[in-house]
Amino acid sequence: MNFEKIINFIDDKYHHKRIVKFLEKYKIYKLIDVGSHKGEFLKNFLKFKNIKIVYAFEPQVEIFKILNRNLKKNKNIIKHNIALDSKIGKRKIYINKLSSTSTLSTINKKSLYLKIKKLLLQNNSSSSRGYIVKTSTFDEFFKKNDLKDVLLKIDVEGFEYNVLLGSKKLIHKIKFIIIEKQFYNLHKGYNFNLSHKFLLKNNFVLHKKFKFPLMNFEDRLYINTLYKIK
Repeated sequence: MNFEKIINFIDDKYHHKRIVKFLEKYKIYKLIDVGSHKGEFLKNFLKFKNIKIVYAFEPQVEIFKILNRNLKKNKNIIKHNIALDSKIGKRKIYINKLSSTSTLSTINKKSLYLKIKKLLLQNNSSSSRGYIVKTSTFDEFFKKNDLKDVLLKIDVEGFEYNVLLGSKKLIHKIKFIIIEKQFYNLHKGYNFNLSHKFLLKNNFVLHKKFKFPLMNFEDRLYINTLYKIK
């Protein structure tokens, strides 16, 4: 089993499963999945009986094709091959051999974690391979949508703050947010505290941390205090 398969196995069989199990007690009818990859989180989350609709965003062209194949039978998933950003336009995505870590953020080539990852993947490339993708904002995309009882999941490899900046007008309508926090300096200018402060400013509180077993990141659940959560 190669390194990517090990990561995906841990994600699917343990990490995502325990997050979904924790969320089962909440009233959630819709999911906005920013950074869907191949649908690993979605496969577990779709076990929710009350889910009415899912919006899945994945900018990688080849990975989006796999996402489509993996979830083609589910008519309640609306899939979009674009990235969410702080503004509408275009941006370069950097493609990594471990496709779940491809990113719109600028890679920090001096990162110790990057060197370890290259060794594990047997990859000596500079991770600069990429292409231009279209971007939209959360506010633009969902300006006409009902966001009641929504879970927003953001897993975009260091680009989380940009996604949040594009949600300034509508973020108050979201009840639940799951967002990734990295523990290593893998991307230039990465500062999770900016995302944390943004969420606090918009009436969210940190409710639960889910550390990934390899200890390189954690997913954080924030809850909007403007709503009565049952």
